[in-house]
Amino acid sequence: MTNTRLRNYWRLSLLSTGSALLMALLLLLGYHTHSMRDQLQKNLTMQARLLGANLTAAIVFEDRRTATEIIGTADASPIILEAAVYRADGSLMARFTRPGTESRLGKETPPDGHVFSLTDLRLALPVKLEGRTVGSIALRASLRDLYSELGRVFGSMLLILTASAAIGTYVSRKMRLQMIASESEIERMAMYDRVTGLPNRHAFELGLSQTLQRHARSGGGSALLYIDVDGFKRVNDQFGHLIGDRTLKAIGERLGRALRGADIVARIGGDEFAVILTNTSSPDDAARVAENLVHIAAEPFATGVTPVQIGFSIGICMIPQDAAEIDSALRSADLAMYHAKQMGKNTYQFFSEDIIDKVQRAPEIEAEPLAALNKDGLRVTGRP
Repeated sequence: MTNTRLRNYWRLSLLSTGSALLMALLLLLGYHTHSMRDQLQKNLTMQARLLGANLTAAIVFEDRRTATEIIGTADASPIILEAAVYRADGSLMARFTRPGTESRLGKETPPDGHVFSLTDLRLALPVKLEGRTVGSIALRASLRDLYSELGRVFGSMLLILTASAAIGTYVSRKMRLQMIASESEIERMAMYDRVTGLPNRHAFELGLSQTLQRHARSGGGSALLYIDVDGFKRVNDQFGHLIGDRTLKAIGERLGRALRGADIVARIGGDEFAVILTNTSSPDDAARVAENLVHIAAEPFATGVTPVQIGFSIGICMIPQDAAEIDSALRSADLAMYHAKQMGKNTYQFFSEDIIDKVQRAPEIEAEPLAALNKDGLRVTGRP
């Protein structure tokens, strides 16, 4: 009788534990589905905005060839099945369709927003220039990876369910860790800086990667500007972090007004910003922009208290001439920025082979980035 009651107890325990884990499985699967769909939408939205920024000039000047080349860079993202750019009147201007994929984006611009189906996610965003809509961009992404990930999660949890009686506590802990890991991943993949509203370093590197891939495929060049805010530490020390954050936001807004709609500007560090001057292959053109940025930075920033005075030290790397990889391009521009600081700040410098020796001789500059440059075998060129 005792054995029978014990068996009944274990059966009831297994049933209750299994039911609880099954409920947890369904909840976790729903959570993962929602989180992954949301993350996919955010990533696709960011890619659409970056493509739209690069497409602005091509749409305005009705340059179908350039528009086709730029929209073709969507091939670098394996989840994108189709991309299309439309004129302001809604007519199709250029299209990219992955080989072996049926075209489903029409010849007329779809409504703005996103739509999930069983097989794909479709997203349409307006392309704007100075607040005026000049066209739109539409992307269609596959949900295959999302379903594969959901299948993996379901299979793992189902395996755990079969051993629920022995490892119930372990499973609960594992579920909590998975949820924390998922939330951390979502936060890490956030694409925008909280203080300035500008793209963050992750988003900037995505844009830089697409720019380098486009130049490798189609030629041409752009300019990478690495900007360090001179005197920002003094602002934080004197007025506090609230005024410091206001200053950073004002800097981002001023940079945005000074650059073209096709250019990309981001905050990539505490007091560091970066800019891609899209399709700017001339060092003279890059120098004019950098000089203008130095000039506008010298104007006081109104922050609600005493006007804040700062400056810009700017390093310029011409891509892909000076560097054709993300890391080497950022290091080259960063090194040029350090040299601009050595030259007295509030100025700009181009990356060149002479800069490495000059910075190495400066005691306040760490040798680590220089060693990294030499280790990577970076090819350096001077300003023409």
